[in-house]
Amino acid sequence: MKLSKEAGTKTIQLPQRVPLFPLTGVVLMPYAHIPLNIFEDRYLRMVEDCFSNSHLIAMVQPTEAQADPIPDDAALYDVGTLGRVYSFLDTGEGTYQVTLQGVLRFNITDMQISPRGYRTANVNYDPYTDDLVPSQKEDGPGRTQLIELMHGYLTKREIDVDWEAVHEAPYHALISSLIMTCPFSASEKQALLESTDAHERARMLIQLFHMSLEGGTQEAGQLKH
Repeated sequence: MKLSKEAGTKTIQLPQRVPLFPLTGVVLMPYAHIPLNIFEDRYLRMVEDCFSNSHLIAMVQPTEAQADPIPDDAALYDVGTLGRVYSFLDTGEGTYQVTLQGVLRFNITDMQISPRGYRTANVNYDPYTDDLVPSQKEDGPGRTQLIELMHGYLTKREIDVDWEAVHEAPYHALISSLIMTCPFSASEKQALLESTDAHERARMLIQLFHMSLEGGTQEAGQLKH
């Protein structure tokens, strides 16, 4: 299936097969940005290849925590996010600094190892086409409660935050930022990534903040949607 979207002034063609960049404990939300430091040879080649093709790289998590280098046979979650190369720097020291902008989520249908040594996958975007249109809502249910709980959660962990920016952030951007930057477990981040929309993610975030502040623990799969 061929889809396209507008990202700024650039139209992106969404390919059926994408290069995979697996990373434990990291998810990319649509329209959010993530900086990456690329140093493994196979992923240096992946970045080089992406510039000669679509400028797109797919982020996905291993189902179990993996130390670098992540093995080629490590099991991966079925849902990840396609990212467009937003900025790029060749450090001249054998590493690339890349920033990806989230485009939309996908389901992996099959995987293989490319001749260049990194994994690629056929993907299905159909369940996530709503990701192509950013939310125009500036607020949503639970925003006040969410920020109050966020304050307690981050204060408890001595994490500094620009609270003026928090209060000014669009609702969907605030939700995405919390998912990507809060020190949740990999399974919790994955459950948040796979949730339907910003409102459902907000409800899950509120639940996670409550559990943390109350000292409880709960697996992401048991979160109440």
